[in-house]
Amino acid sequence: MSVPKATLFKARLLEHGKVYVANKKELAYIPDHSTAGPSAGLDCVFFGFEKKLVRLSLSPMDDGCSYIPGEGLRFQGETYPVVEVESVLHCPRQAFLNLDSNCRYGCLFCATPLLSSHVNRRVMRDEVVVRIVERVRRRIEGVALTTGVFDTPEESVKHMARVVKALREHFGDSLPIGVEPLVTEKRHVNLLYEAGADEIKVNVESFDPKTFRIVCPELDYRLNLEMVRYAAEVFGDNRVCSNIIVGLGEPEASVDEGARVLADWGVVASLRPLTLHPLVMGRLNEATGGRAARPNADRMIRHALKHRDVLEERGIDTRKFKTMCLKCTACDIVPQKDL
Repeated sequence: MSVPKATLFKARLLEHGKVYVANKKELAYIPDHSTAGPSAGLDCVFFGFEKKLVRLSLSPMDDGCSYIPGEGLRFQGETYPVVEVESVLHCPRQAFLNLDSNCRYGCLFCATPLLSSHVNRRVMRDEVVVRIVERVRRRIEGVALTTGVFDTPEESVKHMARVVKALREHFGDSLPIGVEPLVTEKRHVNLLYEAGADEIKVNVESFDPKTFRIVCPELDYRLNLEMVRYAAEVFGDNRVCSNIIVGLGEPEASVDEGARVLADWGVVASLRPLTLHPLVMGRLNEATGGRAARPNADRMIRHALKHRDVLEERGIDTRKFKTMCLKCTACDIVPQKDL
């Protein structure tokens, strides 16, 4: 199967990762200033073209990729007309909210703990989340919740479950709800499911155990995988996803193996290109011996094609997801949607 030209263009944009916008005042959008994950603190914008969506961080200068209002995205001699430019609560057409802006864990690829050390901690109470979602209800198709872990995973999960329950009581079944917690016990998964969550994301981060121990020194590799597998047992097929970050210096084969193993469990891996945030670059390069690097377009396409075949063999469909990253698609090359 040939790769669509627009998908190749999206992969090259993701490899580059950033865009220059000369006349930002002419645009009717507010850049997304994420508070969670590798891109925390970076101003990002979503661009839609030819049924593709891509999220790029704003660059202060034109280094080869630029957006020209009225023309489109220009990169490597190609220009694609843009049909939408937006940023709504971290993810277009979803209320994607971070319930706790701080985190006690020091995963080396994540900027959240470093960023939050410079700002006041922000915790979203359930009534605040309900008000926010009510305000944007007509513009969204779902709600997604993530969180840092300031105290314990137990407290974070309980907080998230209270928010899910409050949303369910207020909106009923009119909005799908996805959750992205750190779970360390099976009852954490049960608690979120019983509260009313439709989908869950439990991140593997790296399927290679050596790489995982380097970049997530405070987390348990085997327990992490156990939680992913159990989440699939509780939520079912096409309702569980998990980030596998590509570019941490992991063996090439581990990415495809991880996607295959997760598919065997009924889980879709989001093969997420590494974001080298300025706050994490130094420590990440030191820990990985300089092997950490954002994957190039060819590598992203290669893994996505293999992943698509595995998903289709097992009857799993990324198009059935209603929340979070697999609904959005802007940060990855997503099998069955982009390919």
